[in-house]
Amino acid sequence: MPRFLSVCLNPTFQRTVSLSHLEKGEVNRAVESRLDVSGKGINVCRVLQQLGASAKQLTHLGPGKEEFLRLCNLDKLNIVDINSDSPIRTCITLLDNGENSTTEIVEPTEGVHSSTAQAVHRAFSRELADTDWIIISGSKAPGYPENLFADFCREASEAGIPVLADYRGGELLASLPYHPALVKINLVEFAETFLPNHSVSETDDTSALPAVKEKLQELSLNGTNYVITRGAREILLGENGVVETVTPPSVTPVNTIGSGDSVSAGMAFALSGGASLKEAAVEGARWGAANAKLLKPGSIF
Repeated sequence: MPRFLSVCLNPTFQRTVSLSHLEKGEVNRAVESRLDVSGKGINVCRVLQQLGASAKQLTHLGPGKEEFLRLCNLDKLNIVDINSDSPIRTCITLLDNGENSTTEIVEPTEGVHSSTAQAVHRAFSRELADTDWIIISGSKAPGYPENLFADFCREASEAGIPVLADYRGGELLASLPYHPALVKINLVEFAETFLPNHSVSETDDTSALPAVKEKLQELSLNGTNYVITRGAREILLGENGVVETVTPPSVTPVNTIGSGDSVSAGMAFALSGGASLKEAAVEGARWGAANAKLLKPGSIF
């Protein structure tokens, strides 16, 4: 069984509130509410374990740690945690059942001390000996070195361990020389990173598609494969200079939070079993759709 290490350095409590209809400027009474551990790395880890994989999550944990680990234990999540003074943030999801829409409120994160960052790096280096695949996701809390994820990619490359990179911007650009096996991000993040002169929104990316496909063709010639998600629209794949598409399953969404992370987990799991990039993308899209049909974020069953 392949062993996965999921890395995300922004731990999160996720409060999910379901409303019959979201009325701006009014008192809204919830139909249902739940609290889960979440964040991109936790979502990846949870889905991998639901798929039957062996998975660990590396992160820091500060005030709120006891409750965080209690909820992790309920989900049978394997956590490698480093002590921190940074409180665990709480993000809020508002689900409008009338419009089948998801609104996300992201709380800012307090910074970590340099000693925490150093301890996380040491833990990552130790975990390499027991890891077959690494998935690095999302943003880092303030206080971490700017190119920490790039350093992780370098160490993984030296150890011969494939990396799925799901982050953006300068950190991703600094990681590319170490040839992560797969970069998986959404189209808005891709444009922000590689096509900063193109204005793209999640609701309308059509005008940017020609430039995105051209850039995807160019980038995928350099030893890294790319998968670009676009919500419910076609997924773009770039491999060896060839751009293909995969159409995700059509679903009526309940909660889309964690769907991209479910795609990452499903793809990494499929690739670890020898699937082609397109086969893995089809499998990832399947689990992304499964997540969107559930209230709990980052969950496929």
